[in-house]
Amino acid sequence: MSKYLSEELIRNIHVYNGKDYSYEITIKELLSHTSGIADYYDEKSYKDNKNIFELYLEYPEKSWTEIEKIERVRNDMKPSFKPGTDASYSDTNFLLLEKIIETITNKPINIFYEEYFFHPLGLKSTQVIGYSKPQITQFAVPSDVFYKDINITKIRSNKAYSGSLISTAEEMIIFLKALNEGKIISKETLKLMKKWHKLDQFPIQYGHGMMYFKFPWFINMKMKIPPLYGHSGSIGSFLYYSEDLNLYIAGTINQAKSKSKPFSLIQDVIKVIKKWS
Repeated sequence: MSKYLSEELIRNIHVYNGKDYSYEITIKELLSHTSGIADYYDEKSYKDNKNIFELYLEYPEKSWTEIEKIERVRNDMKPSFKPGTDASYSDTNFLLLEKIIETITNKPINIFYEEYFFHPLGLKSTQVIGYSKPQITQFAVPSDVFYKDINITKIRSNKAYSGSLISTAEEMIIFLKALNEGKIISKETLKLMKKWHKLDQFPIQYGHGMMYFKFPWFINMKMKIPPLYGHSGSIGSFLYYSEDLNLYIAGTINQAKSKSKPFSLIQDVIKVIKKWS
């Protein structure tokens, strides 16, 4: 990543056992969550013992910049492991990947999304939070989002969630179908995305920018969910494809408290579809 990002941005972002690995981390390690860089979103700072989501709740009016989030990782958090030796999900990886995209294309991330994805795929109800507006006004105001019984829609709508998207189930499926059919990337690159490895979120595995959900056989005897690949989001959103069933499934529960409930919903939907097919 040091080929594309400035020394000022990445210096000391990964100092492990006294050695600075910040200039050795590869784009592949960012994509596969094997960089070891701390997760600014979920992990707690050793200075205030809070993660940034807790700070979002405490200061809902504050809009965190990318630089502020990177500074928090650099100054207040510790990396999990030496790059390439393990895997742990970190939103910081995606933040750095966004910066790399902006450097290579010389475009802000919202413009890049619009030019490379939204317009070519006809995604008229999809937008980047805090930046772009959808082409269709019907979905200009997104559904409310909650954490337990707290409405966090306003927090989710500011630029603290840089790079995050608002979309519809239909348009998410359009995107994943385009990915599968080679309209976005080559078949060879898709194969690379599907080189799965363990992640610290059982039973999810990870490739390069994509999740793989598969229960061990002894658990799946009861659960009966076929393998799925795609991605989940922090508010219970999900977008997955089952090769066994040739089935795309997308949706959300708009609840940030539970990470398991969306998969219970997916399980129920698949059971209904299997029954009627």
